[in-house]
Amino acid sequence: MYAIIACGVFKDELESISKDLGFSFEVHYLGAGLHVDFDKIKKALVTELENCKDYEGIIVLYGECHPKIREILAPYKAALIDCQNCVDAFITRKDMEKRASCGLFFYLSPGWAKAWREIFDALGWSQEEARLQLGAFKGAFFLDTLGNALDYEQNLLEFFDYTLLSIEVVPVDLDHFKSLILRAKNEMEG
Repeated sequence: MYAIIACGVFKDELESISKDLGFSFEVHYLGAGLHVDFDKIKKALVTELENCKDYEGIIVLYGECHPKIREILAPYKAALIDCQNCVDAFITRKDMEKRASCGLFFYLSPGWAKAWREIFDALGWSQEEARLQLGAFKGAFFLDTLGNALDYEQNLLEFFDYTLLSIEVVPVDLDHFKSLILRAKNEMEG
């Protein structure tokens, strides 16, 4: 059996595809806001890696959220999914670049829609600070990975009210996310 250590932002998507992955695993979720503090994310990852070291292998569902994440994982039989951040886990780099050609946008997944306030609080962003920090963004895309954007309507309205970023819903399937997990598992085995 494998262990998956995942940022909490991936929880709903991972649960949605878990039966389609074709291997058994136990998931260990870490807090969605850890990436804002390198010391906290390192400590949480090392603790969980130690807890999971007796598994067949460890798949880590994080982007490059710590500048030394690969060094942190190196002593363990662990593989990191190949993405820069959680957005890259849901849409391809090519798709991101295509959207970026229209301007700078903030991306929200369902996990981000649930956790944005916690993450902004960890950053110390008041409403005014968030508006300043996000002032260069033309708007936000909600990556509707689960096909249930209406379930997040209240979260998105609160995000809009806090940031003043208009939000466009973008349907996204989970094929890319699934392929990243399977590729990490295969790299570990190969």
